[in-house]
Amino acid sequence: MKTTTTSPLALASTADLTAAVEEARDEVGASFERFCLIAGLASLTQMLDEDAMALAGAPHARAADKPGYRWGHTKGSLGFHGGKVEVERPRVRSKTTGKELTLPSWKEAAEA
Repeated sequence: MKTTTTSPLALASTADLTAAVEEARDEVGASFERFCLIAGLASLTQMLDEDAMALAGAPHARAADKPGYRWGHTKGSLGFHGGKVEVERPRVRSKTTGKELTLPSWKEAAEA
């Protein structure tokens, strides 16, 4: 028994084809935007972890040569395409003042 393998779009009108191409383009654009957001968040998360490592050392370690100590995580918002996206970031406090130290990567991202 033979089955039909012709796509319905092959028999569609020019208007239908144009609409299908526009829909596909929109889907690819949205997919690319999601990819950029996820890749950007992954990169920022890694940069924030590296900042915390530089300021306080490894998690659960006693780093006498570092200016701060880890103080959990907090959530913050960053702008993305006219909206906001929530990001979890590590917190580091100063050993001398007890005040929170600014993570350089967070400061850069928040100012952009």
